[in-house]
Amino acid sequence: MNRPINMPDETAQGPTVEEELQSIISAKVGPDKLLGVSVSIRVDGVEHWQLTGGTSKANEPIQPEMRFGIASITKTVVAATILRLEEDGLLSITDSIHNHLSLNSPNVDENITLFQLLNHQSGLKGYFQHPDIWPSVEGDLQTGFPASQLVQYIGEPVFAAGERYEYSNSNFLILGLIIEAVTGQSVAEVMREKFWDPLGLNAMYFGASEPIEGILATPWRDNNGDGVLQDILADFGPAYHSVFFTAADVFATASDLSMWAFELFNGDAITAASRFKMLTFLQLDDPIANGYGLGVRRVLLAGRNTFGHTGGMRGYGSYMFYDPRTRVSIAMLNNQSRSENGPLLRYQLVEELLNKVFDEVN
Repeated sequence: MNRPINMPDETAQGPTVEEELQSIISAKVGPDKLLGVSVSIRVDGVEHWQLTGGTSKANEPIQPEMRFGIASITKTVVAATILRLEEDGLLSITDSIHNHLSLNSPNVDENITLFQLLNHQSGLKGYFQHPDIWPSVEGDLQTGFPASQLVQYIGEPVFAAGERYEYSNSNFLILGLIIEAVTGQSVAEVMREKFWDPLGLNAMYFGASEPIEGILATPWRDNNGDGVLQDILADFGPAYHSVFFTAADVFATASDLSMWAFELFNGDAITAASRFKMLTFLQLDDPIANGYGLGVRRVLLAGRNTFGHTGGMRGYGSYMFYDPRTRVSIAMLNNQSRSENGPLLRYQLVEELLNKVFDEVN
C-alpha cells in the first residue's frame, strides 16, 4: 500500500519551496554555466513545480512548453515498448535477434537475446564510435539514413554476449528495428499507440519518424572544442534525427517527461510483471550510477537510489528520475552539449533540487 505523502505548507513565512527551487536553478545558469534549463517535478504524478532558467537563444528565455531532445532517456521508452510487445505476445525478451531480423552483419551475432540488448550485455560496439558515421551525417544533413543502414557502422564486438555489461547504443538501434519488424509499424506509431496517446503525453515525439510539433529549445554545442557554444538548430534535419533513431531521438517537454517517469515506474505504462523485469538491476562498479536494468539506470541522487536515465546528444543534456519512496519524479532538460562544465552542473542541479524536495516531502 502506498503511504500518504505530506506536502509542504506554502503559506508559511519565508521563501516558498518554489522560490527556493528557482534560486537553485538560477545559481546554475549563466556564463560558463548552463545555458538554458527546463525542470518539472511531480509527486504521485501531480506536477507541483514547473521551473525554467536561462535562454534558448538571445532574447528568448526558456519556456515550459519548449521541446528538448531527451537523448538516451529514449531508451526507457524503447525498453517499455519491447516489454509491452512481450505482454501482447508478439515477442519474448528471451528471443534472439534472428527470431525477428536478419541483419547480415559480420559484427552482429544474431544469437544475442533481446534481454542482452536491453541491459547492455551484448558485447556490440557502439555505432557512434565508427569513424565514418559523423562525416556521413554532416556531408548531407537533409538526407536521412534508413535505420537498417546504420547497422553497417557497428564495429567488431567488444566481448562475447553475456560476458559482462558495457553500454552501447547499438543495442537500442537493433531493438528499434525489432519493434518495426514485429509490428509492421514505425517506431513513432507504436510509441504513440502504446503510450503517448493513452497517457496524454501530447508533447512527446519520435523525431526519426514523425514531425516534432511545437517550439524547440535551441540546441547549442561547442563544435570546435574552443569553449564557445554554437547554435546547431539548423543541423537538426533528417540526417540527425535518423542517425539517433531509437538510441536517442525522442523529444519532449520537461512536464511530459516527468509524467512519463511516474507512469513508467508507478503507473499504467507497463504491467507490474514487466516493471519487475525492468527494475531487476545488474550491480555496477560505480558509486553513483550503480545499476542497470532493462533500459533503466539506477542512480544515487540526494542519498537515494532512483530509477530513470540520463541523456546526452548533440545540443542537449537530460535527466529523468523517479524515487519510489517519495514517489517524486523529476525531469531536467538542458540545451547544450560538449561544454566543459555541462555534465557536472546538470548532475549538481538535479541533486540539489531533489535534496530540497526530499526535505519537504515527508
